[in-house]
Amino acid sequence: MNLSGIVPLWAFTTGGAGQRPHRSAFLWRLWGVFGKFTPNAARYPRRVIPHPLQPEALRIATRPSKNQTSTKLKPWSKLEALAWTPPEDITVSGWADSHRVLHALTSAEAGQWSTDRTPYLKGILNAFSNPQVEQITLCSSTQIGKTECLLNCLGYAIDQDPGPALMVMPREEDCISMSTRRVRPMIESCERLKRHLSEKKSDNRQKDIRFVSSMLYFAGANSPADLASRPIRYLFADEVDKYPAFSGREADPVALAIERTRTFWNRKIVLTSTPTTRDGYIWREFEKSDQCLYYVPCPRCQEFQALEFRAIHWPEDERDPARIRDHRLAVYRCIECGSEIADNEKPRMLRAGVWVPEGKKIGRDGTVRGIEPVSHRGFRINCMYSPWINWSDVAAKFLEAKDNVPLLLNFVNSWLGYVWEEQAEKIDPEALAARADSYERGTVPDGAVVLTAGVDVQAESFYYVIRAWGYGERSWLIEAGQIETWEGLIRHVFQGDFPGASGGQHRVRLTCIDSGYRTDEVYRVCREWLELARPVKGQQRMAGVPIRAVKIDRDFGGAPIRGSVRLWHVDTSHFKDKLVRLQGTPDDQPGAWRLHRDPGEDYLRQVTAEHKILKRNKQTGLTKSEWVPKPGGGPNHWLDCEVYATAAADMLAVYTLKDGTQGDEQQPRRPADGASIIRDDQHRQRAGGWVTGGGDGQRRGWIK
Repeated sequence: MNLSGIVPLWAFTTGGAGQRPHRSAFLWRLWGVFGKFTPNAARYPRRVIPHPLQPEALRIATRPSKNQTSTKLKPWSKLEALAWTPPEDITVSGWADSHRVLHALTSAEAGQWSTDRTPYLKGILNAFSNPQVEQITLCSSTQIGKTECLLNCLGYAIDQDPGPALMVMPREEDCISMSTRRVRPMIESCERLKRHLSEKKSDNRQKDIRFVSSMLYFAGANSPADLASRPIRYLFADEVDKYPAFSGREADPVALAIERTRTFWNRKIVLTSTPTTRDGYIWREFEKSDQCLYYVPCPRCQEFQALEFRAIHWPEDERDPARIRDHRLAVYRCIECGSEIADNEKPRMLRAGVWVPEGKKIGRDGTVRGIEPVSHRGFRINCMYSPWINWSDVAAKFLEAKDNVPLLLNFVNSWLGYVWEEQAEKIDPEALAARADSYERGTVPDGAVVLTAGVDVQAESFYYVIRAWGYGERSWLIEAGQIETWEGLIRHVFQGDFPGASGGQHRVRLTCIDSGYRTDEVYRVCREWLELARPVKGQQRMAGVPIRAVKIDRDFGGAPIRGSVRLWHVDTSHFKDKLVRLQGTPDDQPGAWRLHRDPGEDYLRQVTAEHKILKRNKQTGLTKSEWVPKPGGGPNHWLDCEVYATAAADMLAVYTLKDGTQGDEQQPRRPADGASIIRDDQHRQRAGGWVTGGGDGQRRGWIK
């Protein structure tokens, strides 16, 4: 059959802004009807197919062949008319509101679908119909509408933009259950989907459904044959954190399924799951996305905020979960203004909500600034947004679970939609604030012997910490600040004088500078200030010793040059553990860790921005500890500075200082590499250039 010259113009147009192309929908419908016919001019006369939107065009004009004497008009078949119907210019949420019907067997609220019931799903649904989006990752609590969101995207694809689709479930029996109890009832209750079904009974089986213009396959994540046997355009993977790590002897099942979509330029990948741990698939994929959270406005101050469990409050003397639930004693307090928000105010807040990507700001008018198009959208949402759960339900569930680890794990994963972390070490800003002493910022207290500093290098500035050390590793924070230029850092940290509480001046003996960023600049400064500064590189774990040095300057043969700058590798986990130990030491004991009178809230938040958790290996059951950022903990620049300042103290062997020493009466033991502290006027002479040699004019460099 020759269709050239008769394709309508609308078949190659595209939708409006943010909509999917119409061309693919037309091509797939056309293939579904005509793809099974073999062009044969002798058996099938050439057909002229007019535009199907005109009422009189719903008939096919057939030109008589050699054996025909008259022209006959044949009506359009059902499949032909459906194939030539143009797709609507509509979003997924608009399609669901118009055509989706919830079946009584699968929903407690049967009837016409309404996105207004769960407004937070609108942004997720419409991301599917955005041609710029290739992958959607939904990390959510249970019973939030996650699976219905998946089914709406599937229904839209079948009706508006058909293509071969694959739905993956954790086990083979799960995919059969999804097929018979969720997908088929959805199709049967929706006329727009039912009309796409093939009329052959053999085309509708448990693990695949044939439509007029597409196919839908079901596969278990434990079946590599089902995952790797066919090309697909749409991939819908539900509860991916319950998938096995490997599918038989193949790679992980999600990677296998994604490989099936490679040949489609307009593919769509939808991954959904309740999270388990940071190593779980859904969390790793979410961290690769733009990481959107749903912000809602406070009814009082109108400030937008993401709903968090820490904002739910109930009477302090009430610990009975049943009483809290039955009498609805819990309220939500606005994070910004502290006003109480009742349950009946939540629906209005949800309707005004906005999805905000990580790092973006939202104004009081609900406008998100600086949004850029991305191909991977990620959404995370917890049970507090659910219209079927109130604040008291969440509070009661927590009280029931807080003393039982398995129940608490379920609460964190299934209710809060967050990963489970077995916490090993942490310290709170409030507890750290209690370590503040009476001395002023910039003043060195009595008992201090040596000053060290740590510097965290950023793109446009430098964060630094200066800490004084005494006997028994007692320490005092002298300063924590931010400087914009190298000149300012050198002038203040390397050359600055800090007055002692009882008189005299103190200078920083050794500074450790992070070399992970602007590395060449760090090396240059450390070469110029060889005796006062050392480049360091933090590592999560190091075998053997917590500090290891390697020379970075090499000759043409690769051998280290004498007097070369050393790069110091620092075990950050070791020193963070040490910081926690020192921070918890009583004031009257060796190792007491003190702060000056006003350290500031920003410093306290940054120094406590991480905590130590236990990560469990799913295969072996073994655990390992690891320092990770706290949820919403923010930046940790001054924590890194404290780590480096503590490492500098270890390099100077501050732990060898004995009780009763003050000022310069006793110096810390000289480090193993012979690093000593010299005056600024001696420094330039000792640290001469590699071309001309020393600063005395004598050429001792390798160029004579």
